[in-house]
Amino acid sequence: ICLALAPFALHLLSKMVTPVQTWAALGNMVPEQKEFGAETAAYLESYEVHDLFAHLLRQVLVERPENPIKFFQECLKEQPKLCICIMGPPGVNRSKYCQQVAADYKLKHVHVGKLLRARKELKDQISAGELVADDVVIELVKDELRKAKHTGWVLDGFPRTKVQALSLVAASKELGTSLDTVLMLHSGEDLARQNFAAKVEGELGADNGDVIEMRLQQYKRHVLTISEFFKNSVRRIEVHGGDHEQESVYKTICSNLHYRGFSNAPLRMHRICVLGPCASGRTTQCSMLSKRLGVVHVDLATLLREKQGAGKEEVPPEFVGDEEACALIGSRLRQTDCVRKGWVLDGFPKTKAQAEFLRQAHLWPSRVIQLQVADAVVETRVSSRRVDPVTGIAYYTNPNSVAIRQRLIQCPHDQPEKVRVRVALFSENIQQVADSWKRVFSNVLADGQPEDVAVGVLERVSNPLQSEIAQDPNSGL
Repeated sequence: ICLALAPFALHLLSKMVTPVQTWAALGNMVPEQKEFGAETAAYLESYEVHDLFAHLLRQVLVERPENPIKFFQECLKEQPKLCICIMGPPGVNRSKYCQQVAADYKLKHVHVGKLLRARKELKDQISAGELVADDVVIELVKDELRKAKHTGWVLDGFPRTKVQALSLVAASKELGTSLDTVLMLHSGEDLARQNFAAKVEGELGADNGDVIEMRLQQYKRHVLTISEFFKNSVRRIEVHGGDHEQESVYKTICSNLHYRGFSNAPLRMHRICVLGPCASGRTTQCSMLSKRLGVVHVDLATLLREKQGAGKEEVPPEFVGDEEACALIGSRLRQTDCVRKGWVLDGFPKTKAQAEFLRQAHLWPSRVIQLQVADAVVETRVSSRRVDPVTGIAYYTNPNSVAIRQRLIQCPHDQPEKVRVRVALFSENIQQVADSWKRVFSNVLADGQPEDVAVGVLERVSNPLQSEIAQDPNSGL
């Protein structure tokens, strides 16, 4: 059956990557065809059939089994295995996080540092703080990945150089695996130096300042090239404090992995739309989601500013035509970083036509969240909002920088009468947008503090929908 459906699956996959020029593609169909097409698209998207077939096709092309049908049957019996790379400077408890990820997700923990230290001939070189030659490390890691091909793995502290990064991609292709997630733990230099000094003192004794400094400088020298190499897939996670923050950091790591074991597409990335009138806190919530989930924050207002150029009067997104807005959003969401990491859309779709564009462009959101704010709250917030004309950043309180404070202005479209028009436009269209995405649409009260609102938003994103739970063969539904 699976083999018979392969041509159909290839057709579906071709639709996934073909740019849609208009959202009236169904215009020449009779009503019955339109209805059937809409119902079919909704079913395929709701049950993530596109992603399921994409996974099966990728696996069969990599493995090339003699009996494809039996191979498909075996693939469907088990969930895809995660392949994760976690990097970071010395002293950020990287290995502890890797160990916990390996235990929770049933993966092999490939602790590169421990493997190297087990080689007696490398002891003096490591003690002196020097990096082991790339070819030695690469062969060691490739051997471990071969052993973990069918279990999944979390790579701890590899790659450390661009050469090693290139070898990792080559090894993944050779072994028929894919590097699903690249995480970069980041901390301030002082914190990394302090924590690493304590670690080195415990392992090598005191008076190892030169070793500590050498290791940190080596990391700083290579991290930029590695980040650039993985720029479309790397997710940065801030590590600010000591042991008391480890639980919070680990939750962020798990959110970035976004593995849904019950789903037909466990590795599918987040695709979130956050809607709300002006001054609803929409951009703040999108920024917080972007950091927590590792997705790309796509702001329509920012895209418009970039297109309009500096020195021109800013046009609020509410007054931008559907054609222009859809063209900007469609182009941005098809860029590699959005495809690889997922996205959170800030203030789009605003109209029924924009919502339909996402559907026909095969950019279906997995969640659409409306921030509900009372009109009086909106007017109060906007009355205090000032914008930096240089950066486009909006401030609701005075910034610390004197230079920024002196150039802040109130935008013409933030005048009370203009705000009422903008809120009215949003209110007129939001119900049609909600009707377009009933299955994934929800509301969150946003009158409170940003941190409190963020809790509600994250719950809507994290809690599975009934249609998602139904995909779990063990759910009993």
